[in-house]
Amino acid sequence: MAYRALYREWRPKDFSHVVGQNAIIDTLRNQVIAKRIAHAYLFCGSRGTGKTSTAKILAKAINCLDPKNGDPCGECENCLRADREETLDVIEIDAASNNGVDEMRELRDTVKYPPQYGNYKVYIIDEVHMLSTSAFNALLKTLEEPPAHVVFILATTEPQKLPETILSRCQRFDFGRIPIPEIAGRLKEAADGAGAEVTNGALMLIARAAEGGMRDALSILDMCLGYSDKVDEKLVRSILGTSDADFLFEFCGAIAERDAGKAFSMIDRLMREGKDPAVFAKDVCRHVRTLLIAQASPGDLSRITDITDEEAAEYVRQGEQVTLSRLIRILDLFMSLETEMRWSSTPRLALENAAVKCCLKIDEADNRSLTDRITELEKRIDDLSARISSGAVQAPSEQNPAPAAKKTVKPGDSAPKTASVKAIKTAESGAVWKEFMSRIQKADITAWSYLSQGSLISSSGQQYHWQANRQEGEQQYIAALNKPERNSTICTILGEITGSECSFSADRHDSAAADDGSDETYLRSIYETFGREPVDIVDKI
Repeated sequence: MAYRALYREWRPKDFSHVVGQNAIIDTLRNQVIAKRIAHAYLFCGSRGTGKTSTAKILAKAINCLDPKNGDPCGECENCLRADREETLDVIEIDAASNNGVDEMRELRDTVKYPPQYGNYKVYIIDEVHMLSTSAFNALLKTLEEPPAHVVFILATTEPQKLPETILSRCQRFDFGRIPIPEIAGRLKEAADGAGAEVTNGALMLIARAAEGGMRDALSILDMCLGYSDKVDEKLVRSILGTSDADFLFEFCGAIAERDAGKAFSMIDRLMREGKDPAVFAKDVCRHVRTLLIAQASPGDLSRITDITDEEAAEYVRQGEQVTLSRLIRILDLFMSLETEMRWSSTPRLALENAAVKCCLKIDEADNRSLTDRITELEKRIDDLSARISSGAVQAPSEQNPAPAAKKTVKPGDSAPKTASVKAIKTAESGAVWKEFMSRIQKADITAWSYLSQGSLISSSGQQYHWQANRQEGEQQYIAALNKPERNSTICTILGEITGSECSFSADRHDSAAADDGSDETYLRSIYETFGREPVDIVDKI
């Protein structure tokens, strides 16, 4: 007897063997039991989810001489003829190759003939979205009012291409992707039936690669069994051309550390092993997606991704090394890379380009990269302030400000020794002042316009001191802002933001503002380290 592919050998023979579509199967089974058979059905969903198999089972069930709980008995003459594909009561039409108006006119002429053996004449039209517009028009009237003995079952992967007039005349059933555990369970049955030894890790790897399609999963298992009766994860990865988990962790670790040299070396190793760059890009997308889930919902990671708790812990550990915004950017780059590689004549170059972009510290055209950099700097300040609070680092003493030449600061250079916990207080005052300026603009636009011509020079406790940016005309600003009514409005808004009573004064350039000098000390330390001139940030890979 000729060999049959596993996906044909393990095609479901009744409703109870259909995997992953419980709601649909229960509905169809109840319709068979109650003899409430519709004249037209539409089965839609992605490939390998059981649309055609369910259509054949439904055709067998409604013509079965002795159905059992809605399932075909599989023993009567009608069921046996259907299994041998010898029945004339079930007509399968491939709309991809029979998509013209002539074929539909011929179908319209033959539906009037009654079934030969069973109660119904069933037309299964696969890939129905491939029919032309004129063919749909020819089918429309027959589909709307067919003879009582005719049942149409339309199957498609793209229901959005069907006319509304067709959709409105069918009972629609959407077949979802099959869950990974259920695919692995059916693969285990097929492997046992073939007398093969397949590890659980290999079964899960095949199930994930199938992306919810049972036919794809059985085809991959068939290829593996063609190589050996003992299938493990290494063999499956070799057949699929995918990278193992350790390689993906190492590659994403290099990107997390911004080590472009190591990323280039790993891509070179990948190419020397004969791996497909497009497959690797898809593997990286899945890995980064898992890292995103590890950051967003670490407790549900093993359940969502169907991995062990040990693997989930490893993903959580690596996810902590990269910020969420940077993970999103890496995922965007590799998702677009999958599309780019389809048309690229040099897929390796495209892969290396994406890897380098992921390693860059700053991309001026990418706001998320700048936000990510700010987050990293804030984290450094938090770590430093914590060390100062614990006594691990001694807070610097106040030094006199000294102008310095313009400097170039490279990422990775050590933090200035004069930085202190006062940076946090300055940041808090800056946040209060930013919120204050937003509110004062709505409350008193005149005061806002004056305040915009200067800046907050110090804040000690609840005392805020403002100074104009230049001496010309500063007396006009000071008189307007220190006016009792306007000053009261400013203090009221500051009090609402801080939650305590505040005072405000606009000062002259030569006046000594009442302050404890703490903020000025911090600014002087920054000026001493970097100078008062602009500082260039030079990025390096």
